[in-house]
Amino acid sequence: THKTLRGPRGGIIMMGNDFDNPWGRTTKKGSPIQMSSVLNSGVFPGMQGGPLEHVIAAKAVAFGEALHLSFKVYAQQIVKNAQAMAAAFVEKGYQLISGGTDNHLMLIDLRSKGVTGKVAEKALEKADITVNKNMVPFDTQTPFVTSGIRVGSAAVTTRGLKEADCRQIVNWIDAVICSPDNEKLITDTRNQVNEFMESFPLYEEINMPA
Repeated sequence: THKTLRGPRGGIIMMGNDFDNPWGRTTKKGSPIQMSSVLNSGVFPGMQGGPLEHVIAAKAVAFGEALHLSFKVYAQQIVKNAQAMAAAFVEKGYQLISGGTDNHLMLIDLRSKGVTGKVAEKALEKADITVNKNMVPFDTQTPFVTSGIRVGSAAVTTRGLKEADCRQIVNWIDAVICSPDNEKLITDTRNQVNEFMESFPLYEEINMPA
């Protein structure tokens, strides 16, 4: 229920009409146990020690937001932003797995740039840009190093960024990846990123400390 739904970490199990479980599990009296009971016991005590009311409330808020037209606009903008970023990466010579994206994510093969996913992730983190190292098809690196990075557009879309803004993010990412050991460039990029994002505050009514 987090990520693009923007709710708390967790999940929800949905089912239609109840039915007998397909594994033949029965009560002590021999009656078939309903699937809803199997699910309930699997969650508690199987997976968690008790209901987390604050998480349940947060999920309700997230589901409520998803009912509004603004959420549809947000979801559409996620894809627009991701596709703008994907096109910008391709223009700069990056290879995108599948050639582009139809959702909020893109997987970028860095082998042509001579940089591992681990190096790129750490360098971009110093510049206050968050990406994840990620394996790519036929990767010769280990999962702890990788040859690619995964970039998403959901968080920046929530902040209010549009296509042109996301293309600028690609410019910063490219600059850092091309010079991952250039501390001055990384510092300058971090300053530019933070100054740029001041125009997209997390909470308009709160002045976040520097």
